[in-house]
Amino acid sequence: MDISFTNNSEDLTRHTENDDLMVGMKAVRVWGTLGWHDIRQRYRRSVLGPFWFTLSTIIMVFVLGALYSTLLHQEISDYLPYLAVGLVVWAYLASVANEGCMAFIGSAYLIKQIRLPLTVHVCRIAWRNFVILLHSLPVIVVLLLIFGHWPGWEVVLVPFALLILLLHGVWLGVTLGVLCARFRDIPPIVTNLIQVVFFFTPVMWSPEILKDRSWVAEYNPLYHLIETVRAPLTGRPTHWESWAWSVGLLIVGFVFSQFLMKRFRNRVPYWL
Repeated sequence: MDISFTNNSEDLTRHTENDDLMVGMKAVRVWGTLGWHDIRQRYRRSVLGPFWFTLSTIIMVFVLGALYSTLLHQEISDYLPYLAVGLVVWAYLASVANEGCMAFIGSAYLIKQIRLPLTVHVCRIAWRNFVILLHSLPVIVVLLLIFGHWPGWEVVLVPFALLILLLHGVWLGVTLGVLCARFRDIPPIVTNLIQVVFFFTPVMWSPEILKDRSWVAEYNPLYHLIETVRAPLTGRPTHWESWAWSVGLLIVGFVFSQFLMKRFRNRVPYWL
């Protein structure tokens, strides 16, 4: 695999903890190639390749949809697309969080041998999981067509929502990568926390069923991240609060990840 370590005539080895995030994110050719290589290696000699994730999503949606639409007294024609988008976006967030914990630990051999922005290793993870997410979007489109749902003009917001989702994966991976490189007890904590948070996040259920306790969803930032993608796709009303939460969390996340980079970037190789 031939990768040039230059991007836009800028030497990637010339960076500091102050610009690691920016230089790393600009190295699209490097982390894009590495991420695509990871996908090819993971599904090497597989007939369906990354579409195995799409197939598993289809099975999960129809099994859970048939069960929970009955338990929650929801129309299956409305519930299946709602559930499909929720599961796909949640799978991306959960994968980025879990793999982000091991972003620097798993790339220790590269970090110790080649001076690259640490953010490159995180973008690699976020990108490969984002590509897998894109493979599952046809499932949602098919479900919408089967049940006669046609998205309105709000569908033009989907590319922006997906871009924001990708960027969330970057700051989350950087933050967890630095913390987990220093404290090795954090990865299992994150794994268990994700399982718990899943049930408190409106992925399989809608906030409306909580009635006067809907604040559980309204103050859950993960719900708003999912909703910025789900609402435009399923033709549901798009609330500005969800976009405000999503963009606001993105800004706070990058500020915090930049703080960690400036403070601890040079210590990460020693922690590995």
